[in-house]
Amino acid sequence: KDILILCIITVICGGVLGYVYQITLSPIEKQAQQSQQDAYLEVMKEATSFKEINSKEINKLAKQLKNNYGKNGITIEKALKSFKQKESIGYIIQVVDHDGFGGDIEIIVGINLQKEITGVEILSIDETVGLGMNAKNEEFRNQYVGKKVDHFQVVKNGKQNEDEVDSLSGATITSKAMTNGINGALDFYDLLKGR
Repeated sequence: KDILILCIITVICGGVLGYVYQITLSPIEKQAQQSQQDAYLEVMKEATSFKEINSKEINKLAKQLKNNYGKNGITIEKALKSFKQKESIGYIIQVVDHDGFGGDIEIIVGINLQKEITGVEILSIDETVGLGMNAKNEEFRNQYVGKKVDHFQVVKNGKQNEDEVDSLSGATITSKAMTNGINGALDFYDLLKGR
């Protein structure tokens, strides 16, 4: 009798959880899409619309990336062409670097038609609080913004050149992962340009 009661309670609880999951699924997806859209506008402030590039095209182009992007490399998740009214003004590239200290770091990079970085936003990061998580700080991310370089490099003793980025104190792995992701976005931009 006790086992039967326990089974009934378990089935009811499972049904309630399934129902709640279905109810919350749509709002959660809408919130994630809105966060992504907000990030796109942050990295390409002048844009009035975006056109997503076909995922097959992205996969085909990503195979052409030849540079070294760390031990575990990067994945190009999405790419969008940005428009101001009907005029193309650049690209937004969503990239995941797989070499973060705490796991993957997902970044959105805006690059205008002059190959200048217009913005960097972090969609997902799980680094050490007070160290690697400082990559989310605007001060760190702004080191890339407004720069027109082919590749960035991480330095520990103060940047001297346009292509140098100051490493986060105590978080060189995170700094390198961020930089590898952004370098990958710059290389992918070269493959995308004109499409």
